[in-house]
Amino acid sequence: MYGIIIFPEPPARGLATNFKKVFDMMGDAKQYNWLLSFYDCFDYPSPKIPFDKDYVWLSGDEFVGIVTEHSIQFIWGVAMAFTKDVTLEQVLQHPIESAEEYMGYLYPAITMQNPMSVVEIVPIDSTYLFVISKSQEIVEKFATAYPHSEDLAEYNRKRPMNN
Repeated sequence: MYGIIIFPEPPARGLATNFKKVFDMMGDAKQYNWLLSFYDCFDYPSPKIPFDKDYVWLSGDEFVGIVTEHSIQFIWGVAMAFTKDVTLEQVLQHPIESAEEYMGYLYPAITMQNPMSVVEIVPIDSTYLFVISKSQEIVEKFATAYPHSEDLAEYNRKRPMNN
């Protein structure tokens, strides 16, 4: 498992939790289906991302289209990417937790919430961004773009709760 934490220092300031920038960097976000859960954003410009739902299931085309058109910045949330053959019913067989509840992001042996997800992107208080993936290549794209980022497992190792 690979993970990174992106800090709010330049060039990340104001961009780390903007999903247009995140998807531009990924380059292949359309190839997945997305479960967006326990999200909060500055603007809810599409009925496909309503303010009153615990989660939404979106195709990559839908999700990328919405964030590209509206440049949405998320405050909190968990965005999980799944290959197109994974169904919502399969995803919902696993618990869905908010970023604040799920502890697997906070320990040196980082884990993903859903074992079927390919990548999980987690905005934290519109300031930090966790990117966790089974693909080292995805995480390295973010590390290259954000030199003020840090390996999430290393960051967690230094946290007082893990000493």
